Amino acid sequence: MQTAIIINDQDNALHALIGLLSNFNSLKLRVAGTANHLDEGVKLIKQNNPDIVFLDIDQPEQNIRSFYTHFKDPTFKIIFVTAYQQQAIEASQNTAFDYLLKPVSLNDLQIILQRITQQMLIEQKAQEKESTSLTDFPIPSEGTNIIFDVENGFIFENTANIEYCSANQSYALVKLHTGKEILIAKSLKQLTDQFPAQTFYRVHKSYLVNIFYIRRFVKGKESYLILKSGVRIPVAVRISPHITKDIKEMIKGSLVV
Repeated sequence: MQTAIIINDQDNALHALIGLLSNFNSLKLRVAGTANHLDEGVKLIKQNNPDIVFLDIDQPEQNIRSFYTHFKDPTFKIIFVTAYQQQAIEASQNTAFDYLLKPVSLNDLQIILQRITQQMLIEQKAQEKESTSLTDFPIPSEGTNIIFDVENGFIFENTANIEYCSANQSYALVKLHTGKEILIAKSLKQLTDQFPAQTFYRVHKSYLVNIFYIRRFVKGKESYLILKSGVRIPVAVRISPHITKDIKEMIKGSLVV
């Protein structure tokens, strides 16, 4: 679902835009927040990481230069809202996606939202196409033999057979490449310490992945891994910028004889 933030100091104009946006439920657009002042709007943008920001630029204190001091390279689509066409055109020559003239018409808004949806689909496909295929190497035949204590005894397993592990409250769920699952009374931190460091990577607070089962990494607003089984694993924001480098180094280390 796409999310939007509206920044406008006129309540009637703000609510009118919200009303117009409610006509486009099929586009799955949700207004995540509204603000009457730029400072308040900046906080909302940083908190919600929206896809679209509607920014009224007729307000003296909400000039474009001030806005871009907070977002030098915005990842969201900016739609300027103004009563002055020339001002909107000049503003849009920066990094704005488009502009709306007051009073905002339903038709103009529809055209812009459809363009945004199409552009986002193009960007998503481009990201997936350019995303890194991380592991074309065969899974090492030798892993580390592990004994998992379970309720009725123990299970003997080799780490080369483990695809990933996920947090399950105070337990951890170990998923084998065969589809079998093992629920054990250990945390992911304990498993991370127990498993071979050159094979398992903590990509998220809730997921520990065997790197040799990764098929693809897709970087975006919400980055994720696609495993060879087709399972999709989320990647934490702090991990995303350097995951490719980390895993390539791990692969090289694993293949050193």
